[in-house]
Amino acid sequence: MSVASLLATLGQWAPLLVLVTPLTLAGLLAFPRLASIMGVLAPWAVLPALLAGLSAPQTELFLPQLLLGSSLMIDPIGRPFLVLLALLWLIAGWLAGDRLRRRGRALLFLLAMSGSLGLIVAGNLVVFLLASTVSGYALYGLAVRQPGARAFVVLLVLSDLLLFELLLLLVKGGIGLSLAPATAPSAAIGGSLVLLLLTLLGFGAKAAVFGLHAWLPRLLSGAAVELSPMLIGFVLAAGLLPWLRLLAPGALSGADARLLLAWIALTGLGLAVLLGLLQSGRRALLGYTLCGLSGFWLLLLTMAGGELGRLMPAAEAEARALAMALALGQAGLALAALLVQGARRWSKHLWLDWLLNGFTLLLLIDALLSMTGVLAFETENGFMIAACGLFGGLLGRLLWAGSRGTETLQAIEPSRPVTLSLMAAGWALLVAAGTMIAPLSEPLAAACYAPVSAPRAAVALIVAATFSALLAPWLARRPQVPPGDLLIVVAHWLLRRFR
Repeated sequence: MSVASLLATLGQWAPLLVLVTPLTLAGLLAFPRLASIMGVLAPWAVLPALLAGLSAPQTELFLPQLLLGSSLMIDPIGRPFLVLLALLWLIAGWLAGDRLRRRGRALLFLLAMSGSLGLIVAGNLVVFLLASTVSGYALYGLAVRQPGARAFVVLLVLSDLLLFELLLLLVKGGIGLSLAPATAPSAAIGGSLVLLLLTLLGFGAKAAVFGLHAWLPRLLSGAAVELSPMLIGFVLAAGLLPWLRLLAPGALSGADARLLLAWIALTGLGLAVLLGLLQSGRRALLGYTLCGLSGFWLLLLTMAGGELGRLMPAAEAEARALAMALALGQAGLALAALLVQGARRWSKHLWLDWLLNGFTLLLLIDALLSMTGVLAFETENGFMIAACGLFGGLLGRLLWAGSRGTETLQAIEPSRPVTLSLMAAGWALLVAAGTMIAPLSEPLAAACYAPVSAPRAAVALIVAATFSALLAPWLARRPQVPPGDLLIVVAHWLLRRFR
Protein backbone atom coordinates (compact mmCIF):
# COMPACT_ATOMS: atom_id res chain seq x y z
CA MET A 1 0.00 0.00 0.00
CA SER A 2 1.42 3.37 -1.00
CA VAL A 3 1.69 6.32 1.37
CA ALA A 4 -0.99 8.21 -0.55
CA SER A 5 -3.50 5.35 -0.32
CA LEU A 6 -2.70 4.89 3.38
CA LEU A 7 -3.37 8.56 4.07
CA ALA A 8 -6.59 8.39 2.06
CA THR A 9 -7.76 5.39 4.10
CA LEU A 10 -6.89 7.11 7.36
CA GLY A 11 -8.73 10.21 6.18
CA GLN A 12 -11.84 8.16 5.46
CA TRP A 13 -11.76 6.65 8.96
CA ALA A 14 -10.72 9.91 10.67
CA PRO A 15 -14.14 10.56 12.34
CA LEU A 16 -13.98 7.14 14.02
CA LEU A 17 -10.34 7.57 15.07
CA VAL A 18 -11.29 10.84 16.77
CA LEU A 19 -13.66 8.92 19.08
CA VAL A 20 -11.71 5.67 19.50
CA THR A 21 -8.55 7.27 20.92
CA PRO A 22 -10.00 8.66 24.20
CA LEU A 23 -12.26 5.62 24.59
CA THR A 24 -9.26 3.29 24.27
CA LEU A 25 -7.39 5.17 26.99
CA ALA A 26 -10.52 5.03 29.15
CA GLY A 27 -10.66 1.25 28.68
CA LEU A 28 -7.01 0.88 29.68
CA LEU A 29 -7.83 2.49 33.03
CA ALA A 30 -9.29 -0.88 33.99
CA PHE A 31 -5.70 -2.01 34.65
CA PRO A 32 -4.57 -0.41 37.94
CA ARG A 33 -0.90 -0.42 36.98
CA LEU A 34 -1.65 1.70 33.89
CA ALA A 35 -3.82 4.27 35.68
CA SER A 36 -1.00 6.72 36.36
CA ILE A 37 0.30 6.50 32.77
CA MET A 38 -3.20 6.96 31.33
CA GLY A 39 -3.66 10.03 33.52
CA VAL A 40 -0.55 11.58 31.94
CA LEU A 41 -1.67 10.64 28.42
CA ALA A 42 -5.33 11.67 28.88
CA PRO A 43 -5.03 15.31 27.67
CA TRP A 44 -3.15 14.16 24.57
CA ALA A 45 -6.01 11.92 23.45
CA VAL A 46 -7.35 14.91 21.49
CA LEU A 47 -4.36 14.99 19.12
CA PRO A 48 -6.13 12.84 16.45
CA ALA A 49 -9.05 15.31 16.60
CA LEU A 50 -6.66 18.24 16.18
CA LEU A 51 -4.97 16.58 13.20
CA ALA A 52 -8.31 15.62 11.67
CA GLY A 53 -9.60 19.17 12.02
CA LEU A 54 -6.50 20.58 10.36
CA SER A 55 -5.83 18.09 7.59
CA ALA A 56 -8.46 15.37 7.19
CA PRO A 57 -10.53 15.54 3.98
CA GLN A 58 -14.26 16.11 4.01
CA THR A 59 -15.72 12.67 4.61
CA GLU A 60 -18.83 10.84 5.80
CA LEU A 61 -18.52 7.41 7.37
CA PHE A 62 -21.69 5.28 7.38
CA LEU A 63 -22.21 2.68 10.12
CA PRO A 64 -25.46 0.95 9.06
CA GLN A 65 -25.27 -1.75 11.73
CA LEU A 66 -25.11 0.69 14.67
CA LEU A 67 -27.89 2.78 16.24
CA LEU A 68 -30.48 2.53 13.46
CA GLY A 69 -27.96 3.35 10.75
CA SER A 70 -25.59 5.89 12.19
CA SER A 71 -23.00 8.02 10.47
CA LEU A 72 -19.97 10.11 11.38
CA MET A 73 -18.63 13.00 9.34
CA ILE A 74 -16.05 15.75 9.03
CA ASP A 75 -17.51 18.67 7.09
CA PRO A 76 -16.51 22.33 6.56
CA ILE A 77 -18.83 23.57 9.30
CA GLY A 78 -17.68 21.09 11.93
CA ARG A 79 -13.96 21.25 11.12
CA PRO A 80 -13.16 24.52 12.99
CA PHE A 81 -15.19 23.33 15.96
CA LEU A 82 -13.08 20.16 16.01
CA VAL A 83 -9.86 22.20 16.13
CA LEU A 84 -11.26 24.51 18.79
CA LEU A 85 -12.44 21.68 21.05
CA ALA A 86 -9.09 19.94 20.75
CA LEU A 87 -7.36 23.14 21.94
CA LEU A 88 -9.85 23.60 24.79
CA TRP A 89 -9.38 20.02 26.01
CA LEU A 90 -5.61 20.40 25.89
CA ILE A 91 -6.01 23.50 28.05
CA ALA A 92 -8.31 21.63 30.44
CA GLY A 93 -5.82 18.78 30.82
CA TRP A 94 -3.05 21.29 31.39
CA LEU A 95 -5.02 22.98 34.17
CA ALA A 96 -6.09 19.68 35.75
CA GLY A 97 -2.47 18.61 36.23
CA ASP A 98 -1.91 15.83 38.75
CA ARG A 99 -5.63 15.48 39.48
CA LEU A 100 -5.86 13.27 36.39
CA ARG A 101 -3.64 10.69 38.13
CA ARG A 102 -6.75 9.52 39.99
CA ARG A 103 -8.52 6.78 38.03
CA GLY A 104 -12.06 8.01 38.61
CA ARG A 105 -11.34 11.56 37.51
CA ALA A 106 -9.29 10.43 34.52
CA LEU A 107 -12.14 8.14 33.42
CA LEU A 108 -14.72 10.92 33.60
CA PHE A 109 -12.31 13.28 31.83
CA LEU A 110 -11.82 10.85 28.91
CA LEU A 111 -15.54 10.04 28.65
CA ALA A 112 -16.44 13.74 28.61
CA MET A 113 -13.76 14.32 25.97
CA SER A 114 -15.01 11.51 23.71
CA GLY A 115 -18.60 12.73 24.05
CA SER A 116 -17.64 16.33 23.22
CA LEU A 117 -15.69 15.26 20.14
CA GLY A 118 -18.60 12.99 19.17
CA LEU A 119 -20.87 16.05 19.09
CA ILE A 120 -18.70 17.49 16.31
CA VAL A 121 -18.36 14.36 14.14
CA ALA A 122 -21.95 13.15 14.60
CA GLY A 123 -23.58 12.63 11.22
CA ASN A 124 -27.15 12.33 12.48
CA LEU A 125 -29.26 13.16 15.52
CA VAL A 126 -29.03 9.65 17.01
CA VAL A 127 -25.25 9.82 17.32
CA PHE A 128 -25.48 13.42 18.48
CA LEU A 129 -27.88 12.58 21.32
CA LEU A 130 -25.70 9.66 22.42
CA ALA A 131 -22.58 11.86 22.43
CA SER A 132 -24.47 14.62 24.26
CA THR A 133 -25.55 12.17 26.96
CA VAL A 134 -22.03 10.80 27.47
CA SER A 135 -20.44 14.25 27.50
CA GLY A 136 -23.05 15.94 29.69
CA TYR A 137 -23.24 13.34 32.44
CA ALA A 138 -19.47 12.84 32.53
CA LEU A 139 -19.11 16.61 32.97
CA TYR A 140 -21.66 16.41 35.78
CA GLY A 141 -19.52 13.72 37.42
CA LEU A 142 -16.51 16.05 37.24
CA ALA A 143 -18.50 19.01 38.58
CA VAL A 144 -20.71 17.23 41.12
CA ARG A 145 -19.24 19.13 44.09
CA GLN A 146 -19.35 22.53 42.37
CA PRO A 147 -22.11 25.12 42.82
CA GLY A 148 -24.69 24.84 40.08
CA ALA A 149 -24.15 21.12 39.46
CA ARG A 150 -27.71 20.22 40.48
CA ALA A 151 -29.21 22.80 38.10
CA PHE A 152 -26.91 21.47 35.38
CA VAL A 153 -28.07 17.86 35.68
CA VAL A 154 -31.76 18.86 35.91
CA LEU A 155 -31.51 20.90 32.71
CA LEU A 156 -29.55 18.07 31.05
CA VAL A 157 -32.40 15.63 31.75
CA LEU A 158 -35.06 18.04 30.51
CA SER A 159 -33.00 18.88 27.43
CA ASP A 160 -32.49 15.22 26.53
CA LEU A 161 -36.22 14.53 26.90
CA LEU A 162 -37.07 17.43 24.58
CA LEU A 163 -34.50 16.37 21.99
CA PHE A 164 -35.68 12.75 22.14
CA GLU A 165 -39.20 13.99 21.41
CA LEU A 166 -37.79 15.99 18.49
CA LEU A 167 -36.12 12.86 17.17
CA LEU A 168 -39.37 10.86 17.44
CA LEU A 169 -41.40 13.53 15.63
CA LEU A 170 -38.83 13.74 12.83
CA VAL A 171 -38.87 9.95 12.40
CA LYS A 172 -42.67 9.84 12.51
CA GLY A 173 -42.89 12.51 9.82
CA GLY A 174 -40.37 10.70 7.62
CA ILE A 175 -38.23 13.84 7.57
CA GLY A 176 -34.85 12.28 8.31
CA LEU A 177 -32.25 12.71 11.01
CA SER A 178 -29.14 13.64 9.02
CA LEU A 179 -27.03 16.60 10.14
CA ALA A 180 -25.20 16.92 6.81
CA PRO A 181 -25.74 20.43 5.33
CA ALA A 182 -27.41 19.16 2.15
CA THR A 183 -29.93 16.89 3.92
CA ALA A 184 -30.46 18.47 7.35
CA PRO A 185 -34.18 18.95 8.23
CA SER A 186 -33.88 22.77 8.45
CA ALA A 187 -36.92 23.52 6.31
CA ALA A 188 -39.16 21.11 8.25
CA ILE A 189 -38.06 22.55 11.61
CA GLY A 190 -38.46 26.14 10.43
CA GLY A 191 -41.96 25.42 9.15
CA SER A 192 -43.30 23.73 12.29
CA LEU A 193 -43.85 25.60 15.57
CA VAL A 194 -43.60 22.41 17.64
CA LEU A 195 -40.33 21.27 16.03
CA LEU A 196 -38.91 24.79 16.28
CA LEU A 197 -39.71 25.05 20.00
CA LEU A 198 -38.21 21.63 20.72
CA THR A 199 -35.06 22.62 18.83
CA LEU A 200 -34.73 25.98 20.56
CA LEU A 201 -35.40 24.69 24.09
CA GLY A 202 -33.58 21.38 23.77
CA PHE A 203 -30.35 22.83 22.45
CA GLY A 204 -30.88 26.15 24.26
CA ALA A 205 -30.50 24.45 27.66
CA LYS A 206 -27.09 23.14 26.57
CA ALA A 207 -26.16 26.50 25.03
CA ALA A 208 -27.07 28.27 28.31
CA VAL A 209 -29.36 30.68 26.50
CA PHE A 210 -30.88 33.13 28.98
CA GLY A 211 -33.73 31.55 30.93
CA LEU A 212 -32.02 28.14 30.76
CA HIS A 213 -28.67 29.46 31.89
CA ALA A 214 -28.73 29.16 35.70
CA TRP A 215 -26.15 26.36 35.79
CA LEU A 216 -23.35 28.03 33.80
CA PRO A 217 -22.31 31.12 35.83
CA ARG A 218 -22.36 29.11 39.04
CA LEU A 219 -20.35 26.22 37.63
CA LEU A 220 -17.79 28.62 36.20
CA SER A 221 -17.52 30.28 39.61
CA GLY A 222 -16.51 27.01 41.30
CA ALA A 223 -13.05 26.09 42.49
CA ALA A 224 -12.26 23.54 39.75
CA VAL A 225 -10.70 25.86 37.17
CA GLU A 226 -10.07 23.02 34.68
CA LEU A 227 -13.84 22.72 34.20
CA SER A 228 -14.03 26.13 32.54
CA PRO A 229 -12.56 25.20 29.11
CA MET A 230 -14.64 22.00 29.13
CA LEU A 231 -17.85 23.97 29.77
CA ILE A 232 -17.02 26.48 27.04
CA GLY A 233 -16.50 23.58 24.64
CA PHE A 234 -19.77 21.95 25.73
CA VAL A 235 -21.76 25.14 25.12
CA LEU A 236 -20.24 25.55 21.66
CA ALA A 237 -20.54 21.91 20.57
CA ALA A 238 -23.78 20.79 22.25
CA GLY A 239 -25.78 23.99 21.84
CA LEU A 240 -24.50 26.40 19.20
CA LEU A 241 -23.23 23.96 16.56
CA PRO A 242 -26.57 22.08 16.22
CA TRP A 243 -28.34 25.42 15.93
CA LEU A 244 -26.07 26.23 13.01
CA ARG A 245 -26.84 22.87 11.40
CA LEU A 246 -30.61 22.84 12.02
CA LEU A 247 -31.63 26.52 11.94
CA ALA A 248 -30.35 27.41 8.49
CA PRO A 249 -30.69 31.10 7.53
CA GLY A 250 -34.03 31.75 5.88
CA ALA A 251 -35.56 28.47 7.08
CA LEU A 252 -38.05 30.17 9.42
CA SER A 253 -41.44 30.53 7.75
CA GLY A 254 -43.25 33.80 8.30
CA ALA A 255 -41.99 37.26 9.14
CA ASP A 256 -44.02 37.33 12.37
CA ALA A 257 -42.32 34.20 13.74
CA ARG A 258 -38.89 35.57 12.89
CA LEU A 259 -39.67 38.93 14.49
CA LEU A 260 -41.00 37.32 17.68
CA LEU A 261 -37.98 35.04 17.99
CA ALA A 262 -35.64 37.97 17.34
CA TRP A 263 -37.23 39.99 20.14
CA ILE A 264 -36.95 37.00 22.51
CA ALA A 265 -33.28 36.53 21.64
CA LEU A 266 -32.52 40.26 21.99
CA THR A 267 -34.34 40.44 25.34
CA GLY A 268 -32.42 37.43 26.64
CA LEU A 269 -29.17 39.03 25.51
CA GLY A 270 -30.08 42.26 27.28
CA LEU A 271 -30.90 40.48 30.55
CA ALA A 272 -27.65 38.51 30.36
CA VAL A 273 -25.75 41.79 29.93
CA LEU A 274 -27.62 43.37 32.86
CA LEU A 275 -26.86 40.49 35.22
CA GLY A 276 -23.29 40.25 33.97
CA LEU A 277 -22.63 43.90 34.82
CA LEU A 278 -23.80 43.24 38.39
CA GLN A 279 -21.36 40.39 39.01
CA SER A 280 -18.40 40.82 41.31
CA GLY A 281 -16.71 37.55 40.30
CA ARG A 282 -14.86 37.55 37.01
CA ARG A 283 -15.64 33.97 36.09
CA ALA A 284 -19.35 34.53 36.80
CA LEU A 285 -19.10 37.50 34.43
CA LEU A 286 -17.64 35.16 31.81
CA GLY A 287 -20.58 32.82 32.36
CA TYR A 288 -23.01 35.60 31.51
CA THR A 289 -20.83 36.50 28.54
CA LEU A 290 -21.37 32.97 27.23
CA CYS A 291 -25.13 33.35 27.83
CA GLY A 292 -25.01 36.58 25.85
CA LEU A 293 -23.04 34.87 23.09
CA SER A 294 -25.78 32.24 22.81
CA GLY A 295 -28.42 34.95 22.48
CA PHE A 296 -26.28 36.76 19.91
CA TRP A 297 -25.92 33.54 17.90
CA LEU A 298 -29.66 32.83 17.98
CA LEU A 299 -30.43 36.38 16.84
CA LEU A 300 -28.00 36.04 13.94
CA LEU A 301 -29.60 32.83 12.69
CA THR A 302 -33.08 34.28 13.13
CA MET A 303 -32.54 37.55 11.28
CA ALA A 304 -30.27 36.28 8.49
CA GLY A 305 -31.92 36.37 5.09
CA GLY A 306 -32.73 33.26 3.11
CA GLU A 307 -30.62 34.45 0.17
CA LEU A 308 -27.61 32.86 1.85
CA GLY A 309 -28.79 29.53 0.54
CA ARG A 310 -31.01 30.55 -2.37
CA LEU A 311 -29.17 33.19 -4.35
CA MET A 312 -25.51 32.46 -3.66
CA PRO A 313 -23.54 29.68 -5.33
CA ALA A 314 -23.26 26.57 -3.17
CA ALA A 315 -19.49 26.92 -2.72
CA GLU A 316 -19.77 30.53 -1.52
CA ALA A 317 -22.67 29.71 0.83
CA GLU A 318 -20.63 26.87 2.32
CA ALA A 319 -17.59 29.13 2.71
CA ARG A 320 -19.63 31.78 4.50
CA ALA A 321 -21.16 29.23 6.86
CA LEU A 322 -17.65 27.96 7.55
CA ALA A 323 -16.38 31.50 8.21
CA MET A 324 -19.21 31.97 10.70
CA ALA A 325 -18.21 28.76 12.47
CA LEU A 326 -14.58 29.91 12.53
CA ALA A 327 -15.61 33.25 13.98
CA LEU A 328 -17.44 31.41 16.74
CA GLY A 329 -14.29 29.40 17.31
CA GLN A 330 -12.33 32.61 17.77
CA ALA A 331 -14.91 33.73 20.31
CA GLY A 332 -14.56 30.48 22.24
CA LEU A 333 -10.78 30.61 22.29
CA ALA A 334 -10.80 34.28 23.30
CA LEU A 335 -13.10 33.47 26.21
CA ALA A 336 -10.82 30.62 27.26
CA ALA A 337 -7.85 33.00 27.17
CA LEU A 338 -9.70 35.54 29.28
CA LEU A 339 -10.75 32.83 31.67
CA VAL A 340 -7.31 32.12 33.10
CA GLN A 341 -6.05 35.68 33.34
CA GLY A 342 -7.22 36.20 36.89
CA ALA A 343 -3.90 35.18 38.46
CA ARG A 344 -2.33 38.28 39.99
CA ARG A 345 1.20 37.04 40.57
CA TRP A 346 2.54 39.51 38.03
CA SER A 347 0.62 42.42 39.56
CA LYS A 348 3.66 44.69 39.19
CA HIS A 349 3.30 44.41 35.42
CA LEU A 350 -0.13 45.97 35.02
CA TRP A 351 0.59 46.92 31.41
CA LEU A 352 1.05 43.21 30.56
CA ASP A 353 -2.32 42.37 32.08
CA TRP A 354 -4.03 45.13 30.10
CA LEU A 355 -2.22 44.01 26.95
CA LEU A 356 -3.27 40.35 27.27
CA ASN A 357 -6.87 41.13 28.16
CA GLY A 358 -7.08 43.77 25.47
CA PHE A 359 -5.80 41.36 22.84
CA THR A 360 -8.28 38.63 23.72
CA LEU A 361 -11.14 41.13 23.81
CA LEU A 362 -10.16 42.41 20.36
CA LEU A 363 -10.20 38.81 19.17
CA LEU A 364 -13.68 38.38 20.61
CA ILE A 365 -14.87 41.64 18.98
CA ASP A 366 -13.48 40.49 15.63
CA ALA A 367 -15.35 37.20 15.98
CA LEU A 368 -18.68 38.91 16.74
CA LEU A 369 -18.35 41.35 13.84
CA SER A 370 -17.32 38.52 11.53
CA MET A 371 -20.40 36.51 12.45
CA THR A 372 -22.46 39.59 11.57
CA GLY A 373 -20.58 40.15 8.32
CA VAL A 374 -20.76 36.67 6.84
CA LEU A 375 -24.56 36.57 6.96
CA ALA A 376 -26.70 38.50 4.49
CA PHE A 377 -29.52 40.62 5.94
CA GLU A 378 -32.51 41.70 3.93
CA THR A 379 -32.44 45.28 5.25
CA GLU A 380 -30.22 47.40 7.43
CA ASN A 381 -30.85 45.58 10.64
CA GLY A 382 -31.41 47.45 13.89
CA PHE A 383 -31.43 44.18 15.81
CA MET A 384 -27.78 43.54 14.94
CA ILE A 385 -26.74 47.06 15.92
CA ALA A 386 -28.59 46.74 19.24
CA ALA A 387 -27.10 43.29 19.91
CA CYS A 388 -23.54 44.49 19.28
CA GLY A 389 -24.12 47.51 21.50
CA LEU A 390 -25.43 45.33 24.33
CA PHE A 391 -22.61 42.82 24.05
CA GLY A 392 -20.08 45.65 24.12
CA GLY A 393 -21.15 46.37 27.69
CA LEU A 394 -19.90 42.97 28.81
CA LEU A 395 -16.64 43.34 26.89
CA GLY A 396 -15.72 46.59 28.61
CA ARG A 397 -16.53 45.10 32.01
CA LEU A 398 -14.36 42.08 31.23
CA LEU A 399 -11.42 44.26 30.29
CA TRP A 400 -11.64 46.26 33.51
CA ALA A 401 -12.20 43.15 35.66
CA GLY A 402 -9.07 41.57 34.21
CA SER A 403 -6.93 44.59 34.97
CA ARG A 404 -8.23 44.80 38.53
CA GLY A 405 -7.69 41.10 39.24
CA THR A 406 -11.04 40.55 40.94
CA GLU A 407 -10.28 36.85 41.38
CA THR A 408 -7.06 35.00 42.08
CA LEU A 409 -6.66 31.56 40.54
CA GLN A 410 -3.90 30.09 42.64
CA ALA A 411 -3.59 27.01 40.46
CA ILE A 412 -2.44 29.04 37.46
CA GLU A 413 1.07 30.38 37.05
CA PRO A 414 1.72 33.63 35.13
CA SER A 415 3.23 31.74 32.18
CA ARG A 416 -0.04 29.95 31.44
CA PRO A 417 -2.17 32.98 30.58
CA VAL A 418 0.66 34.27 28.42
CA THR A 419 0.91 30.91 26.62
CA LEU A 420 -2.83 30.70 26.13
CA SER A 421 -2.96 34.22 24.71
CA LEU A 422 -0.20 33.25 22.28
CA MET A 423 -2.31 30.24 21.26
CA ALA A 424 -5.23 32.59 20.64
CA ALA A 425 -2.93 34.78 18.54
CA GLY A 426 -1.81 31.74 16.55
CA TRP A 427 -5.42 30.74 16.00
CA ALA A 428 -6.27 34.23 14.71
CA LEU A 429 -3.30 34.17 12.34
CA LEU A 430 -4.32 30.71 11.14
CA VAL A 431 -7.77 32.00 10.28
CA ALA A 432 -6.36 35.15 8.66
CA ALA A 433 -4.02 33.06 6.52
CA GLY A 434 -7.04 31.32 5.02
CA THR A 435 -5.60 27.84 5.50
CA MET A 436 -8.99 26.27 6.19
CA ILE A 437 -11.46 28.44 4.26
CA ALA A 438 -11.75 30.35 1.02
CA PRO A 439 -10.20 33.85 1.01
CA LEU A 440 -13.56 35.60 0.59
CA SER A 441 -14.88 34.11 3.83
CA GLU A 442 -11.88 35.00 6.01
CA PRO A 443 -13.51 36.78 8.97
CA LEU A 444 -11.76 40.16 8.55
CA ALA A 445 -12.40 40.15 4.81
CA ALA A 446 -16.00 39.10 5.36
CA ALA A 447 -16.52 42.11 7.62
CA CYS A 448 -15.32 44.37 4.78
CA TYR A 449 -17.97 42.92 2.45
CA ALA A 450 -20.64 43.10 5.14
CA PRO A 451 -24.03 44.81 4.73
CA VAL A 452 -24.53 48.43 5.74
CA SER A 453 -25.52 47.51 9.29
CA ALA A 454 -22.18 45.82 10.07
CA PRO A 455 -20.03 49.01 10.25
CA ARG A 456 -22.67 50.65 12.44
CA ALA A 457 -22.77 47.53 14.60
CA ALA A 458 -18.98 47.77 14.92
CA VAL A 459 -19.25 51.39 16.09
CA ALA A 460 -21.97 50.43 18.60
CA LEU A 461 -19.85 47.55 19.91
CA ILE A 462 -16.68 49.60 20.37
CA VAL A 463 -18.46 52.63 21.88
CA ALA A 464 -20.40 50.47 24.33
CA ALA A 465 -17.25 48.56 25.34
CA THR A 466 -15.39 51.83 25.98
CA PHE A 467 -18.27 53.34 27.94
CA SER A 468 -18.64 50.15 30.01
CA ALA A 469 -14.91 50.09 30.84
CA LEU A 470 -15.13 53.71 32.02
CA LEU A 471 -18.20 52.97 34.16
CA ALA A 472 -16.78 49.74 35.56
CA PRO A 473 -15.16 51.32 38.66
CA TRP A 474 -18.51 52.90 39.58
CA LEU A 475 -20.37 49.62 38.97
CA ALA A 476 -17.89 47.79 41.17
CA ARG A 477 -18.91 49.97 44.12
CA ARG A 478 -22.61 49.17 43.67
CA PRO A 479 -24.30 46.21 45.47
CA GLN A 480 -23.26 43.01 43.72
CA VAL A 481 -25.44 39.94 43.18
CA PRO A 482 -24.51 36.27 43.28
CA PRO A 483 -24.49 34.31 40.01
CA GLY A 484 -27.90 32.79 39.38
CA ASP A 485 -31.18 33.44 37.65
CA LEU A 486 -33.43 36.47 37.60
CA LEU A 487 -35.43 35.33 40.62
CA ILE A 488 -32.27 35.40 42.75
CA VAL A 489 -31.54 38.94 41.59
CA VAL A 490 -35.08 40.15 42.33
CA ALA A 491 -35.10 38.48 45.75
CA HIS A 492 -31.71 39.99 46.55
CA TRP A 493 -32.94 43.47 45.62
CA LEU A 494 -36.15 43.12 47.65
CA LEU A 495 -34.24 41.98 50.74
CA ARG A 496 -31.93 44.97 50.51
CA ARG A 497 -34.82 47.34 49.79
CA PHE A 498 -37.12 46.30 52.66
CA ARG A 499 -34.59 45.14 55.26
